Amino acid sequence: MDNRIVYIPEKKKFINRIVDNVTFGVDVGQCLGLLGPNGAGKTTTISMMTGHISRTHGKVIYGHKDLNKTDLSQLSLGYCSQHNSLWNLLTVKETIQFYLNICGYPSKNIPYYTKALIEACGIENHTNKRVKEISGGTQRKLSLIIAICSSPNYLILDEPTAGMDPFTRRYMWKLIYELKKVRKTTTILTTHSTEEAEALCDRIAILIKGNLVCIDTPRSIKMNRSNRYVLEVLTDYPEDFEKIYVKKYNIFKLNFNNINNTSNKDINNNINNFGSSSSNNNNNNNNKTENSYHLENSFKYQKYTVEIKPENIANIFSLLEHAKENGFIYHYNFGQYSLEQVFIDFVNNSN
Repeated sequence: MDNRIVYIPEKKKFINRIVDNVTFGVDVGQCLGLLGPNGAGKTTTISMMTGHISRTHGKVIYGHKDLNKTDLSQLSLGYCSQHNSLWNLLTVKETIQFYLNICGYPSKNIPYYTKALIEACGIENHTNKRVKEISGGTQRKLSLIIAICSSPNYLILDEPTAGMDPFTRRYMWKLIYELKKVRKTTTILTTHSTEEAEALCDRIAILIKGNLVCIDTPRSIKMNRSNRYVLEVLTDYPEDFEKIYVKKYNIFKLNFNNINNTSNKDINNNINNFGSSSSNNNNNNNNKTENSYHLENSFKYQKYTVEIKPENIANIFSLLEHAKENGFIYHYNFGQYSLEQVFIDFVNNSN
């Protein structure tokens, strides 16, 4: 249940508290990602930071300047909103020139900077097209140009790559990364894409139902917020691999009641017997075995999700190589829970 709707006795009415006591800071030249599902309060947070909507309490500080006491023109702030604010009748070239003029560039230099920005974003073929004639992805590029044309010290991006195809999205990521690297721009980016957050952000703040539940580097979030790992194997003998390596030889070092300590010599003694338990493996199964691991099984593919201690990882790789050498499996992939999976856990736990 979403508990953001609260009753205020003094006002004798219910209010919807979209964002609740969110506090964070961003170092110079770094990018902070606000990651959250739809309706988490990301855009509301950004809107308060840019002065588009008022706050009931709290402060927004840019460097040493309080937003409440400073004119926006003095903040060196670039903002790319979630929705494009463009004039349909202007061309791409005219739009950029208009904003460069507002930013105070000398008239004689505006054509040069217009060309440079157009080339930087790769939209040369759309220079003389009207805004209403270009695609949504190109419009998002144009909105980013508007946000960065003043060479701001602070850049706020609200889902900048929403609706873009994968190629255009990665082009935008490269552009934002280079801007941060060269200009040392302090950037705040909202997204519900964990892939985008990992690609661009030095730190990630996870926002769930208006509350900041976690803020850390992408690597630390994966390492400290989950001890789950995923093993994927391709095998002609899925039942034998699970029976011998997963259960009998306890590849994950789980607390099975009937597990005995087994050496590689004991494993070798059983290799010639494998295959006898494999019959029809072309069934799709999703099951969880006795409080140990979750298995997804489809044809020759198996996916194990398991909670383990990091010190057991070496044993897993050793047994996987042993299984591969002896024909139990012919390919495997083992790794930590992805940021997306950790993020989904945060969302599910909040429900």
